[in-house]
Amino acid sequence: MYTEELFSTGHDAANREAVASVAAEELNLVGIALRGPKNAVDRVVKGARMHG
Repeated sequence: MYTEELFSTGHDAANREAVASVAAEELNLVGIALRGPKNAVDRVVKGARMHG
């Protein structure tokens, strides 16, 4: 899962600090990553809107 806070810096440790500084219920989800065989991932996201 990617939250908006992950994109506030270019450094992994700073990203972790930025995310940790926000309450979980206030994190802004901006993306997800899926990894697996292409056909399995395609089935999982079938019909999903990718941009809104």
